[in-house]
Parts: sequence; C-alpha cells; structure tokens
Amino acid sequence: MTATLQPTGSGSAQPTLSAPSLGARLVGRGSVFGKAFRDSLRTGLILGAVFGLLIALTAAQVAAEFTTQESRLAFARQLAALPKVLQGMLGEPIRIDTLGGFVSWRLFNFFPVMFGIWSVVALSGTLAGELARGSLDLVAATPVARRRLALGKIGAYLAAISVPVLILGIVTYASVNGLASLPGDSVSLEAMAGQSVWLFIVLLAPGAAAFAVAPILGRGGALAVGATALFASFLVSAYSDTVPAFASLRGLSFLAITAGHRPLAGEWDWAAVGLLAMITAALLLMGILAFERRDLIVPSGSRFRVPALRLWITGPFLRGIGERLPAALAWGFGLGLYGLIIATSADEFVAQIGKIPQIADMVRRIFPDADIFSTGGFLQLAFFQEGIVMVGLAASVFVAGWASDEGDRRLEVILAAPLGRIGWAVRSGLAVFGAIGITTVIMAAGVAAGAAIQGSDPVEPAIGILVLGLYGMALGGVGLAVGGLIRPSLAAPVTLVLGLGWYLLDILGAILKLPDFVVDLALNRHLGQPIIGVFDVAGLLASAVLAFGGLAIAAIGIQRRDLGR
Repeated sequence: MTATLQPTGSGSAQPTLSAPSLGARLVGRGSVFGKAFRDSLRTGLILGAVFGLLIALTAAQVAAEFTTQESRLAFARQLAALPKVLQGMLGEPIRIDTLGGFVSWRLFNFFPVMFGIWSVVALSGTLAGELARGSLDLVAATPVARRRLALGKIGAYLAAISVPVLILGIVTYASVNGLASLPGDSVSLEAMAGQSVWLFIVLLAPGAAAFAVAPILGRGGALAVGATALFASFLVSAYSDTVPAFASLRGLSFLAITAGHRPLAGEWDWAAVGLLAMITAALLLMGILAFERRDLIVPSGSRFRVPALRLWITGPFLRGIGERLPAALAWGFGLGLYGLIIATSADEFVAQIGKIPQIADMVRRIFPDADIFSTGGFLQLAFFQEGIVMVGLAASVFVAGWASDEGDRRLEVILAAPLGRIGWAVRSGLAVFGAIGITTVIMAAGVAAGAAIQGSDPVEPAIGILVLGLYGMALGGVGLAVGGLIRPSLAAPVTLVLGLGWYLLDILGAILKLPDFVVDLALNRHLGQPIIGVFDVAGLLASAVLAFGGLAIAAIGIQRRDLGR
C-alpha cells in the first residue's frame, strides 16, 4: 500500500492509502503473489540458464559427431542394445537416432530429478517455513484471507517454475532445429509445447506432495516426504522392468505413469499426463485447505512439545536435539524405509547383471577389489548417490533450525542467562550434528534390516551408510560457519546449494568434460565406496575437518559480531 496526502476542508493534509499499481504488485510490493514470485525468480533463471546450456552443448556435440544417417543409426543401435538394467536410468531409448529423440532421452528424462529437488525445497517451506519464522503472523493480521494467501504463494511458485521450463523449451527448440541436419531431426512447436507441459507437471508433483503435508508435519517433515516421493518414484520407474518387486509399485511412480509421453521423440500420452495433473492439483488443494483450517502455530513436525520430565530444556544441546528430533525421525524413517525396499530387491537386480557378461566385466573394472555382486554392491550403486542428495537436504533443514534462534530473536533471550556465546554456538551446533546422526542411524538400521532379509551381512552396509552422516555433518559445518561468521539467514541456503552443487558437479563434470581437478572439488567423490567396505580416508578426514572446523569458525564468528545481523 502507498500513503499519499489529501487536503481536507480545513486545509490540513491527511494521509490516505492507495492500492499499488499492477507493475508494483508484480515486482513484489503490496502483493503476496508478487513478493513470492520475486523471491523465486532468481533461482528459476539460474536453473534455466544452467540446464539450457547443457541442452545446447549436448545437441551441438551429437550433431557434430554424427553427421550421416548411417553413423546416427549405428549409434542408436548401440544405445538400444544396452541391457534394461542400464537403460532404466535414462528411460527407454525412443527414436534416439533423431536429435530431438536423443535430447529427450539423454536429458529430459533426468530433469525431473534435478528440478524436482527445487520443487520439494520450495513448496515444503513456502508456507511452513514462514510460519516457523513467525512472518505469517503479521500477514494474517491484515484483511488478506488465508486461502487467498495460500493461493498467492502457490500461484507465484507456478509462475516461477514456468520460467526455467520456458527457457528450456526455447533453448531446445532453437538448438535442435538450428542444428538439424538429418531427416527427422527437426521438432515442431506442438511437440516442444507437449514436452514442456509434461516437464512442468512432473516437476510440480513431488513438491505438491510436500506442500500437502507441510501444514501438519512442518517444513522438515514435508521435505522428507517430498524427497522420498521424488527419489522413490525415479527408482521405481528406472528399475521396474528388471526388478519384479518394483513392478508392483509402478502405478505409484509419477515418472513411470508418464513415461510414455515423449513428444520430442514422437510419442504422446496425454491421458497419463492429465491424470498426474489432477493428482497434483488435488495435493495442492489439500495443502491449501490444511493451512486454512489449522492454527498459525508451528506444527509438531518442526517443534517438539516439552514433556513433564523437562529433558529438552536442560541446555542448548538437548534443547536443539528436542527441536530437531521430529524432523530427524521423519527423515530417518523415510530414508530407512527407502533403503529397506532397495536392499530387499538386491538379489533380483544382481541376478539380472550377472546374466550379461559384458556388463559384469565393466562393473568389475570399476570396482576391482570389491564384491559388487552382493546386496552391499547393489546398495552402493542404487542407493548411495541418492542418499548423498537427501542427506544434504536434511542437513540444510537442521541448519535452518539452528539459524532460526538468532533470526527469530530468541538467541538474545537465551544469552540473557549465564551462558556464553561460544558455549551456545558449540552446543547448539553439536545438536545439529546430533540430528544428522539420528537420521543416519535410523537410515542405516533400515538398510541393515534389508540386507539381513537377503541373508547378507548387515553390518558392513550399515557402517557404509554412516559415512553419509559424516558427509552431512561436513555440509552442516560449512553452513554453521557461514551463519556464525556472516549472518544466520545464509546458513541453510549455503548448506543446500553446496550439497546440490557438489552432486551436480560430480554428475555433469563428465558430460561437460570438465578438467579432473575441477570435478574433484566435489567432496562426495572422495567418500570411497563405503557400503562395500572401500573407504577414502582422506575424504573422510576432510569431511571431519569441514564439520568440526566449521563449528569452531561459527563459534568464533558469533563471539565477534553483533547478533541479529
């Protein structure tokens, strides 16, 4: 709203309120939609630019290396001859002898995982995060109804997610048609629009699941639900043709449901896309109604009620554990169940690999000193990489809870007691590590149970999973250092961006042919293969240094700067 002065009959000027213009609303002044859209726009532009560049480079590389119809067909036959167990990660190779079909198979089938992480993080916190910070209290005191508030937030995110989708659509259309040199390479606007609609809906689906439960579980629990839905859906879609246990779950995977819709490759399945769109809309509606009907208090998924024995108020460490415990349990049980399902499917997957001598030889060359054809070997291949991403997401949630003490001005009250700043920083930071440890131990228990069901040694995989906990603490340590040294509002974003950045650097480094010294900057490349007993001692030491060194820097930073910066 804008204040103006209007003269009255007595000649004095009185302030009146006038509604902001449409342009002002769109840039975030006087509008819930505008502010939320402005906050999300930068991320959308960055993601669109990064993955748009990847599309352009991939299309250019294929067009330059395969200049004749014969070479393109031979390349397509080689890829189509890959066993189902390897095709699963990228989907069925449909018309990959064309430029559009190859881009669809090589890149678009993996975009839902990369962009889906943003969707889950954003929609799990779009209302629950502000509710935890207390910023919704002021907004709810205005004449803006809760439903309108929630609709404004959701509308802003729908607009924000359309930005990278639009960028990818434009870049793909221009790259494929600009580089088209063989029959069938060109794609129509209709096909590009169909591919973009599919991408928009599958990106939104896991975030909608998180949004639906956020008013009940809080941001941490909702993030766990959304991340589990995303990675479980990807895994079921990838391996349902080779692992019979996953085949029965195919109908629950939103990626498997829409796998037949590949317009860039000439395949259409609007019925499946429409079904997923209705399910996604229903989940968003559930989240709006749940937010509208609940009190504006922090859900129990983010805060822990103080029991009669007063366990959680005996100091910063136990208080921090108590506040983070519900989210840690949600993450732990979600990931533990995920690991249990993966582990119990190991024998079927390994049996499929063992039937293909070429693939078996390739795997032995990658892991020469390890028994990769075991439950632990399968877990290293199928679970550990996804676990790296999800542990990073969990660590960012716990670091955000730590930072909220200062961000929400509670720390000033806490330090009024006979408690030093360094003491608070160290003990509350150790509580973040404790929450990561609780999540990891529960996850390890699920994996160990699955290995035991398979008749394998449960101890070695469980120990390997604990390495993920140390990695999560390293990410948390960096976030704590930034929050303590600079400002608390940066702690969780730095943790999240660093975790996703290392993961993307590891994956995209080979695709973009980056130098080894650049790709090796990713810490997750230096963890070894711990589930099969291969440990990278230097990487583990580096993780420990980042974790506890970051905690020490956080304590020093908080001691030296003003609070609330």
